[in-house]
Amino acid sequence: MQGEFDGNMDEERRNHERYDNEQLLLNVARPGIKGFLRLNPKADCVDFSLAGLQFTTKQAMKPGEALVLDLCVYDIELTEIYGEVVTCIQEDGGLWCCGVKFCYEDRRMKRPNIKRSLLQIEDKLRSLNLYPSVTA
Repeated sequence: MQGEFDGNMDEERRNHERYDNEQLLLNVARPGIKGFLRLNPKADCVDFSLAGLQFTTKQAMKPGEALVLDLCVYDIELTEIYGEVVTCIQEDGGLWCCGVKFCYEDRRMKRPNIKRSLLQIEDKLRSLNLYPSVTA
């Protein structure tokens, strides 16, 4: 995956299918001491792809800001995914929509389970988008 995404969101949309589903739970934190000193944002995932994701939050983020993400969808849980904010646009109601790319080049992202788990999350979200559950 290294080098597949250079930060251009239009290019990313052409290369990676995006999946939206409220079943994806997301925790966002700032790495290192910043994560302890500042309040970490509460975030709701908007969509997900293998290159990154988008989320809404009440806190503005700066492009280039490093983040640590925890992802969970049903039985698949992935912690300490390193990402970088590439966009942050203010929306109605005081919310910010932030685009984050996964930092595959980071040495901490080289663990073998990361790519496999991201592929499992993508597969689960694809299935949920193709076959949404019907509730009465």
